[in-house]
Amino acid sequence: MASVKFDDLALQYVLSDESDQRQTISEKAATAIHESTNSRIAVGQWVASINRWIQPGDDSDDDNFIARASALDFLASTLRVLRQRNVSLKADQVKLLVTFFGSLFSSDHRAGVTASTKALRHLVGMQLFEATLGDDIIANICKLGDDFKLQTPPTRLEIYELFLQLLQDPTVANDLEYRHGNTCGFITSLLDLCKNERDPQNLMKWFEILKTFLQNFSPSEDITIEVFKTFSAYFPISLRASATPSGITADDLKIAVRSCFAAHYRVASHAIPYLINKLDQGDAVTVAVKVDILQTLDACLLQYEHPKQSVVPFADQIWSSLKYEVRNGEVPDTVKATLKVIRSLTSRLDDNELRSFLVDAWRDLVEDLSSPSYTAQAGRLLIAITGATVAAFATITPQAIRHIQSTLKSTQSGSHKQELVALLNSTLSVRSHLVDISKESASVDKGSDLLKDELFGDHIFFDAYLPLWEECSAGETSIEKVGILKKIMEGLAALVGQQSSGSGPSHQLCSASTCEKIIGWLVNPSIVYPLEGTQPNESIADSDTNQDIRDAAVAALKDAVPLYPPAFQLLLQQFISSLKIAYQNQLASHDLPLEIMLVSSTLCDVGCSTQPGKPLSFPKPASLINVLQEGLLWTLSEKAPPRYWTAFISSIRLSIQQSLNAVPKQNSSSSPSKSHAITKEWYTGYIKNVEAAGGFLFDTNNPVKSTEALETYDRDVHRQILAYSLSVVGQLYRRFTTAQQPDGSMGSQLRVGLGKDFVKGPESTTDQDICLHQLGLLATTVIRALEEEEQKVLELDRDVFVLFNNIDLHVDSQGALSPGTGVVSPLDNYRTAPLSMGILQGLYPGVMSSLHHAQALKNLGTILTSAPSPCSDMTRAALDISFMTLSNKLRVADKDNAQTKLQIQESLLNILTKVLNTSSEPTLDAPTSIRIFRSILHFLAGDVARFQPAPSDHNLLLKAVCDKAASEPSIGRQLATNLEVLVSPKECLEKENHAIRKRLSGEWLYYKAVQPYLKDCFPHAAVDETVAVNRAVAAFTILKHLRYEQYAGDAPQIVRVCIRSLATFETGVEMDSCLGVLLNILEKEPDALKEHLAGLVPGMIAVYETARKTPKATGSADGSTPAKARGRERVLCRKSALLFFQKLPASYEAHHLLPLRQQLLRPLSTACGDSVREVRRLALAARKAWEGLE
Repeated sequence: MASVKFDDLALQYVLSDESDQRQTISEKAATAIHESTNSRIAVGQWVASINRWIQPGDDSDDDNFIARASALDFLASTLRVLRQRNVSLKADQVKLLVTFFGSLFSSDHRAGVTASTKALRHLVGMQLFEATLGDDIIANICKLGDDFKLQTPPTRLEIYELFLQLLQDPTVANDLEYRHGNTCGFITSLLDLCKNERDPQNLMKWFEILKTFLQNFSPSEDITIEVFKTFSAYFPISLRASATPSGITADDLKIAVRSCFAAHYRVASHAIPYLINKLDQGDAVTVAVKVDILQTLDACLLQYEHPKQSVVPFADQIWSSLKYEVRNGEVPDTVKATLKVIRSLTSRLDDNELRSFLVDAWRDLVEDLSSPSYTAQAGRLLIAITGATVAAFATITPQAIRHIQSTLKSTQSGSHKQELVALLNSTLSVRSHLVDISKESASVDKGSDLLKDELFGDHIFFDAYLPLWEECSAGETSIEKVGILKKIMEGLAALVGQQSSGSGPSHQLCSASTCEKIIGWLVNPSIVYPLEGTQPNESIADSDTNQDIRDAAVAALKDAVPLYPPAFQLLLQQFISSLKIAYQNQLASHDLPLEIMLVSSTLCDVGCSTQPGKPLSFPKPASLINVLQEGLLWTLSEKAPPRYWTAFISSIRLSIQQSLNAVPKQNSSSSPSKSHAITKEWYTGYIKNVEAAGGFLFDTNNPVKSTEALETYDRDVHRQILAYSLSVVGQLYRRFTTAQQPDGSMGSQLRVGLGKDFVKGPESTTDQDICLHQLGLLATTVIRALEEEEQKVLELDRDVFVLFNNIDLHVDSQGALSPGTGVVSPLDNYRTAPLSMGILQGLYPGVMSSLHHAQALKNLGTILTSAPSPCSDMTRAALDISFMTLSNKLRVADKDNAQTKLQIQESLLNILTKVLNTSSEPTLDAPTSIRIFRSILHFLAGDVARFQPAPSDHNLLLKAVCDKAASEPSIGRQLATNLEVLVSPKECLEKENHAIRKRLSGEWLYYKAVQPYLKDCFPHAAVDETVAVNRAVAAFTILKHLRYEQYAGDAPQIVRVCIRSLATFETGVEMDSCLGVLLNILEKEPDALKEHLAGLVPGMIAVYETARKTPKATGSADGSTPAKARGRERVLCRKSALLFFQKLPASYEAHHLLPLRQQLLRPLSTACGDSVREVRRLALAARKAWEGLE
């Protein structure tokens, strides 16, 4: 490196405009200095290399200015590289360079400032920098004087960074303190230099400098006042919009100024009076400024050290000012900030100062608590004070409780009582919080009864809550009493959870009898009254008010039960006893099955509620599931209608789902570790423990004892809930089915039929089938929660057909189930199909047996394509879902499975030919043909979700459906409408049910089933009008379920089909699907519709008017289900048309729409009188949007 010439490097640097190239040059210079044998000579040559630009010259020449700035930057950049490499120059060299760069502040204000500041920052950071030079640097920079404000903001920022670096360096700070003492002359110079700063980024640094000075130095009172005047002049600070935003927000600046106010307690005597004075300016202060003042005051109170000097002298002044901000305050943000200040103030006081402050505060509060007008405000102030510290709570609470109780007895105002009860409730909540803090804090004296345990147990219950409850529950209840009652319930929940304070073992303050009385009160409106069909208060006719009481009781139970665990068992016992009474005495107008589900939902919410930070334990969900089972078995024994069975099964499903969601798995990875997975051996042992604990129906009088054995068997709560739930599913399946061993007449086919509870009768069959579907969904909920390996080891694939009945199956020599077992039992007209469906939906594809599940797929194909249909429509729906699930999940990777699926496709193709047979006498009636066609579509829907583009012979059935269905002359339109089965949302194909769904399935179906046929949506030589309309129906039936991005490329052609379809579609499902696609296009790409507005608007008007007309009777009674369905479809069409009109003004510029306004305003005015409220709302919004066009 000896050959390096610094003159050449300096010239290259000055001439270069690229930062990377300049960086390389700086690194070469730094390397040359570092590796030189004589660093003094090298440094001298390096500094001298810029002499040609430093010589006095004409500063008016911009080129000279720029070149000189670049030359100085060459030195600064080299120093930066040396510092980064931790290479330090010699002490005398550093000193000379500091002197050199410092001199430029007084001799070269244009070119030298930025580079000199950068260079000095790097020199200050070197190891051999002498602290005594800090004062010289500050003095030199301050020579800028008025030229400082002429520097650019980035240059000033560099200077601020240098000042801050110096003040934060302990050695420099010590030297400055030694030199200047408490007069701190250097800060006076800085204040004069920087007093006019306005740039946000620079202000952030300037405030940090002032804060650092106050914290690290000991200035005199005069200097402290000057510094305070400097930063307080910016308060309250705001931020104007800038053409060159710095990224600094107004909040950043507020926090920076706030840090100066709270920097040191010596500022307190100036800061606190200043802030209070600002606050007392009244209406002249905006809300935002008032909140800023309060937050700044709060920061001061919390951060000042030595509170006896910095806080205590101002406590009375702060209280006298701030109490009115709450007493008369109306803005929530201001009140909230004020309460925080009062809490902070109280927390900084202790001993005599605290007692004196509380005496003064209570003197002001006691009168307001007695006044209905100010009780709420006084209560907020009281809670802010009592919640600050344990000592404050202990000092003021006894007299506050006594006064509240006496006022409750004397006041006649309902609203006043409500506010006083709310204050009691808040006091209980504050005490619970302080108990938790005191047990965790080592600074609290746990030996003394600081939290007044004697006041907060049975004492406050009998003296305050009990009289109020009796008063509000007796006689006629007004709306005011309802409000009090809701507050009482909220307080009772908090009272149940009150724990003892002090050093001894923690215990409940309320006695067991009191807790049980409280729970009994809360149970009535939340459980007993709903089940028995009575209202919480019969004197109130408003059902919403009674619902409010019920909701309040439920919320209180959710809070109380985790605090008093025995309460949950009381709830369950009350549930069962009330259920039996309600069933025997039920009212004709009372929907008891619905109330069972609602109350069970309440029990689920309560049972899954826990204290913060505490996990859910196993006994609660197990007891709840067990009680719901008991209720189900009781209704079965009473020969109750199937709707009751459904209510309990739905409730069991909800409780299992919420319990599993409330308890995370102990191993969160996708495949659980063996220590947490359910194995066959573990599950067998668990079932034995269940039976040893009393079976699945535990003793509801003492269920905790029964579940303790299970809880100790395994500590993984999630696994226990899952295993217990699976055993419950098995038990219910066995209860609702009967299984017979195969005999010779049936070959190897299993005979699984309905259980003894299913009494034949046409009036109950539908409700029974609904119950079976709910039981299947319960099985899905549990089974899908198991991991794939767990499903395998538990052999759940075999239970699809035997439905958890423990019977001996035929096995082959390899131990596999015989093919004959892969069939759905034909007993009872296949009505057990929903139970098989439920198990299938929850299985992983990898659990499916290629042998007997492929056989089941064949079997289902045969059943669903036979005529006449061998089952009811509801049972057929379950068979269709099973058909679709198997089609989706059955893996066809190996040749055998692939061949099986092709054979099924060929069979379905032949059936499809019969369905679409128009060349001869039809062999099937229309309803049967449509049913079979829908079953074929279900098979294809499972296949489409996991589409396989190649080989093409796998998609022959889909192609045949798309080619021929819409062309069928007699039922083609109905077949086209049903094509939505291919893509409509289905629970069995959701990811949570482990369905195989490929990301591009929607696009693939579009290019297979829609795009090739768009041209046939218009009549031409090969397509008549009927087929063209059918093709359009088929297209929109699918398109309405796809995302716009999946068909955006053909949007113009689809829009033309839409416009034509407005005149050719029937008002109903067909039209609504077309309108849905139009709305989607309008939202995603309005330009695609812009040139068609003249045709779309009249077409939409006609759609609305047609949909508004009541169709003539067509043989169905007005109240029939088909008539109601058609009415709902017409409403949907009206809503979609008006929504389209409403969105147009927001989607296009006015000049595109103004020619259409007069044509549209009259129909919109007519629509404002529509018979449906939601339609009227849309019409009003649309008319307002169009009238606003200019």
